[in-house]
Amino acid sequence: MVLFDYLELFSTYKNLLTEKQVEVFSLYVECDLSLGEIAEIKGVSRQSVSDAINKTKDILLGYENKLSLCKIKSNLKEIAESCDSEELKSKILNALGE
Repeated sequence: MVLFDYLELFSTYKNLLTEKQVEVFSLYVECDLSLGEIAEIKGVSRQSVSDAINKTKDILLGYENKLSLCKIKSNLKEIAESCDSEELKSKILNALGE
């Protein structure tokens, strides 16, 4: 499996997560907050934040292993960048939301 950063996995699969998972993981990957900062904001222990983040990472990797959407997107970007036709390149990037 191609390794992707968790921000990319999160942006791809966050609609499949629970609201609580989205809130905590967003603070971690998008806001770059520490476990202690997140624990203080959420009013929980640092350990529970760590457990939630690790569980969410496992879930995101599981989705990617089963669906491969990030890998497909990456491959399509490579194809678009190597494409001689600007029209085709534009269509591919547009379909990817780029």
